[in-house]
Amino acid sequence: MALARQARVLIVDDHDTNRLLLREHVAMNGCTPVLAADGLEALHEIHASPPDMVILDLMLPRVDGEAVLRKVRSNPVFDRMPIVVISALAERARVERCIDLGAADFIPKPFPPSALGDRLHHCLRSRTSADQGADPFRAREFAREMVSSLGLLHLATKGSAGGSSAAVLELLERFALETRCHLERTSAFCRVLTAQLSREPGFTAVIDEEFIENFSRSAPLHDIGKLAVPDSILSKPGALDPEEHRIMRRHVTVGAEILREIYRHFPNERLLEMAIDLALYHHERWDGLGYPYGLSGHAIPLVGRLMAIADVYDALRSARSYKPAFSHEKSRGIILEGSGTQFDPAIVAGFLACEHEFESLFESDASGAEAERPHVRREYSIPSGVRMSAS
Repeated sequence: MALARQARVLIVDDHDTNRLLLREHVAMNGCTPVLAADGLEALHEIHASPPDMVILDLMLPRVDGEAVLRKVRSNPVFDRMPIVVISALAERARVERCIDLGAADFIPKPFPPSALGDRLHHCLRSRTSADQGADPFRAREFAREMVSSLGLLHLATKGSAGGSSAAVLELLERFALETRCHLERTSAFCRVLTAQLSREPGFTAVIDEEFIENFSRSAPLHDIGKLAVPDSILSKPGALDPEEHRIMRRHVTVGAEILREIYRHFPNERLLEMAIDLALYHHERWDGLGYPYGLSGHAIPLVGRLMAIADVYDALRSARSYKPAFSHEKSRGIILEGSGTQFDPAIVAGFLACEHEFESLFESDASGAEAERPHVRREYSIPSGVRMSAS
């Protein structure tokens, strides 16, 4: 008997045949199958559009099944998401380890279709009514809506290279997410930082003039996912509750989906490739405690590590409803304290080498900064343990 509510079930397996067979089994049981071919793709799907249940293989490329389990279970938002592991690697120690990591069940391969059907019904019916509620927004649906209803496709045809990027900036202003002074200031910070690092050992082979130009132009798009965050959360003066945390944290994957949708229509806009990484990775941390994937060290794409510095500096210097504006000295100290934990130490060193340019840029734009919406929440963490904006 099909379930009364058509639940979404994420199937994670790197073999095409296995995915297709599992898709048929899931559909026959009245659920909507969603497919992922590796662990990283699965993590993105879970954060962008949380499924009702996950069927997870263990031997996966990029991020293996056990690592997916750890990363999902480390986030309390997904505590009640059933994850059923299916694998031919079914020795007792491995099964026990998966259960300890938070798997709801373990099905050895091969298995009869009825075994999967039983697990589907049991796991989905065991969820609370709150967990079964509709998701506030789905990243892909929101992306398509943004592209179509706001006329981005038409706007992006204007001008030459980078036209679609300019259109997205216009969209940001139209929604008053941030004012142009903030967008231009963030872009300027990124240009200064990358210009400094282009002269530093370890970066000269990666950061050239083209990189600097593309990075500074795409930097203002890093928070486009906040267009999908309710203003009641963006403007909340106090700490966010767990559900608000969940919605706020997903702005990175939603932002990447919005930009991917635009990029699918405009594949020649190479600038959007960098913007997608910026949106997705700017809240990862050097120590692996960031989100959405908990990447650490050099596994975090360079643009994400760079944006983390520029984004936090601007957030610290700006007044918000939940904090006053900090001085350059205090902001500098917070960033320095985060070297090696929140931030890449080499990029922090680059920031220190050009910190006075950051200070000058912000001070010269002080009048513009005062004109911004002071209530807009800018997420960042403070290494001393005082979390001024929950994330």
